[in-house]
Amino acid sequence: IKNQEYSQIYLLYGDEEYLRKQYRDKLKEALVDDGDTMNNHYYEGKDTKAEEIIDLAETMPFFAERRLILIEDSKLFKKGGDELGDYLAELPEATYFVFVEEEVDKRSKLYKAVTKCGNAVEFGTQTDETLMKWVGARIGKEGKNITQAAYQTFISKTGTDMENIEKELEKLICYTMDK
Repeated sequence: IKNQEYSQIYLLYGDEEYLRKQYRDKLKEALVDDGDTMNNHYYEGKDTKAEEIIDLAETMPFFAERRLILIEDSKLFKKGGDELGDYLAELPEATYFVFVEEEVDKRSKLYKAVTKCGNAVEFGTQTDETLMKWVGARIGKEGKNITQAAYQTFISKTGTDMENIEKELEKLICYTMDK
């Protein structure tokens, strides 16, 4: 993203919802202009139909360089995505896909097509060391610091879900204000 070099297909998946959302939003921001509703399409849920997506992907972008199709929690990577998997090999140059899924079947035709033609990134539960650095950096941005013991107590109360940690950190930072 920093180098502005993009693959046409991304699959963001795994247990860590916070990271999936962060990268989904960064890719969306990078691939289409803010407010461009003509070339930015969003599908969500298991009722997502591959035929409808393929028809849309064949449409040229409207006064833009790219058309982005964002598909979230479709379950197409578990079943029903074979047709879309076949299609991805012959994707038009101006069409970009971002898939966001919690679970995928790595044996599926769609998963294999994405890994062959694009990028699949798994966001799993973060290690304690990674979480400690992330919490420390987040607190450091506010001009505060946290001891190892306080961090351990904080994590024991919040768990390792980054979305929950973010919410609880916000409360903690607001509570401590000038302290």
